[in-house]
Amino acid sequence: MRTLNFLVLAVLGLIFASCDDDDHLGDWEKSVEFGGAPREAAVCFTDPATGTVFVSLGLGAKGVEFTDTYYFNDEDEGRLNWKKVTGVNSEFPADMNTGTGENLGNGRHSAVAFVIGEWAYVGTGYVPAFSFGSTNDKENIRDRKFFNDFYRFNVKTKQWQKGWSSKMIVNGVEVEGRRDAIAFTDGKYGYVGTGYGEDNRVFKDFYRFDPVSETWEEVSFPGESRYGGTAFVVNNAAYVCLGAKSVGATSNYATDVIKFDFATQSWEKMPNSLTDKPGVKQDKDYDRIPRVYAVSFVSNAGSDNEEYAYVATGQGRNSRTVWKYNHKKDQWHQMEDLSSMANALVMGVGFTYKGYGYYTTGGGSADVYTSLNSDTWRFIPDVKETRRNDY
Repeated sequence: MRTLNFLVLAVLGLIFASCDDDDHLGDWEKSVEFGGAPREAAVCFTDPATGTVFVSLGLGAKGVEFTDTYYFNDEDEGRLNWKKVTGVNSEFPADMNTGTGENLGNGRHSAVAFVIGEWAYVGTGYVPAFSFGSTNDKENIRDRKFFNDFYRFNVKTKQWQKGWSSKMIVNGVEVEGRRDAIAFTDGKYGYVGTGYGEDNRVFKDFYRFDPVSETWEEVSFPGESRYGGTAFVVNNAAYVCLGAKSVGATSNYATDVIKFDFATQSWEKMPNSLTDKPGVKQDKDYDRIPRVYAVSFVSNAGSDNEEYAYVATGQGRNSRTVWKYNHKKDQWHQMEDLSSMANALVMGVGFTYKGYGYYTTGGGSADVYTSLNSDTWRFIPDVKETRRNDY
């Protein structure tokens, strides 16, 4: 009888341990719906002084390439809200896209952004060939193009600087245009790299922009080639991860994590790649992490009030899973999945506001302008999920 009791207790222990292992921390709360037209592949940047978040450009329904910008804060008596940027220079100031005919637009999607001081630098990106119908019996056809130019937006005045632009040129040679690149800033320089361009060529090159001299230079990057990856900044360092290594592949994802230390201006490949390595208990679920077109954000709203990075959404084998990166230990921890009320999406944008991480916009598939999302979701770390259907 005693043996039977021990067996029952052992089985119950395994059941409870299994339940506890699957009971991940974190909860999702629906926030204020995005104020503009639904879109995917927009850019997102933040005013470092006020925390105001901006979302601009992107691909909309019927192939629209947006040029508008919206901002998110709680300036209305503490209530969160999205508002449209207005004014003389409120629209993206790039030249008209090339092609034949009229009304070809000057928007783009799959661009990147970084902020230095009061300026947000927005550039690279892509537009596909597109027909806008005919004017006076002449067909309006926009050329397909991968961009390598940048424009800047003043986060204080909320206006674009008309007449200012910077092409990515290094030693007199133009850098290849690209989409789905990665960008970050150390506060002094902007860094832009990876992505893919003509002939589906996937890049691993990286470039540094000096806002004082307004020049670009190439910098080494020890990571894998990728597009649709992400970068986040925590503890005075940027981390580059995720993305896909070949265009159209459904499983060829980047698995490295590359750290750029702002103090030493040096790159380091982190030891724990995003794979399940034999004999290593800690990474037994890491093969759930790789994906393309994910969002990332940094939050200090957890129980210890320290900053950690989180990745969510995207296209991958387990894209509804959410992961926290402990940069101090180079370890990933699975958090509560996306809300069951939220659609799976790609090409959204992630951001931080007052310590909490958010994501908004995105679509059901890359470059397919259907099932576009305008919901905004906030992540609450380090709590037990209790309100999955209470939104």
